[in-house]
Amino acid sequence: MPIDQVSVVRMCGACRFEIEVITVKKDNMRLFVDDKVWCEICQSEQPEVRDVAGRLETIRTEQANYPVSPTSGPPVLTRNDGG
Repeated sequence: MPIDQVSVVRMCGACRFEIEVITVKKDNMRLFVDDKVWCEICQSEQPEVRDVAGRLETIRTEQANYPVSPTSGPPVLTRNDGG
């Protein structure tokens, strides 16, 4: 059965404070809006930012499972005895 509902997080554009999570149909999903929203942290109207719920956590989990590049870790010292 296809997923037709998506959870969207509404956040403050200045401090990224999570205002609410809404569930919308995929067909009606809008991530780019020009609306302003009241932020309790900033105590002012700020631009609204929307993102799919759980997206950043999924990206972090995936990146943590990437293999480590030999050049990104500490240098590996080898001994060259010439023989």
